[in-house]
Amino acid sequence: MMTKNFKVATLAAAAVALTALLLVYPAIATSAAAQTATNTSTSSATSTTYGNPGGQGGQGPPGNGGPGFGGPQQRGGPDQGQGQKVTVTDGETFTVTSTSGQYVVVGSTSDNGTASGTVTFTVTGSLAAGDTLSISGTVVVAGTTYTISSGYAEMNPSASAVSGQGTTTPTGEFLLQASAHGSFVGSNGQVSLDLSNGTTEYLVFLTGAITS
Repeated sequence: MMTKNFKVATLAAAAVALTALLLVYPAIATSAAAQTATNTSTSSATSTTYGNPGGQGGQGPPGNGGPGFGGPQQRGGPDQGQGQKVTVTDGETFTVTSTSGQYVVVGSTSDNGTASGTVTFTVTGSLAAGDTLSISGTVVVAGTTYTISSGYAEMNPSASAVSGQGTTTPTGEFLLQASAHGSFVGSNGQVSLDLSNGTTEYLVFLTGAITS
């Protein structure tokens, strides 16, 4: 059985390592001598300011050799301070139908392939900062179709990010993150899952249109 904290750490680590394959970050050249001089001249007058942690970053598309959970982020529910609350109603649905997808097997550098799926989020209630959702749908990974039998998620106030978990048939369980380009009220988006069937653990990344 998965523990949520362990799987979240796995996803975050995969994000940082694998998303770097897509992006070329500019080198930051820093002179050691200049740094030393700066530190010496300012050490007596400089105070340290601790900023508030950033909000949720949303998923990025997979890169060659394996997808990543795009952008460094901490998972623990959608960002509850992001923008003005978007009004949704109980029973309203948002469905992500993949137009592209990929999976990788955790712990393997070569076992990967194409994934597909349709994931539907249904609004079940409202929170002080966001909304609660149920999860349904199917995901096809390594030739096996996993039907989501139960799932629970929370959506942030601006309806742009979702975080949740659930179970599947055949027997499996998953952690999920989803993000929208704008909001889930008509947009494009990504769904990322850490799916385990008890024998193999997959990181699954789906990108597609959102319909409601």
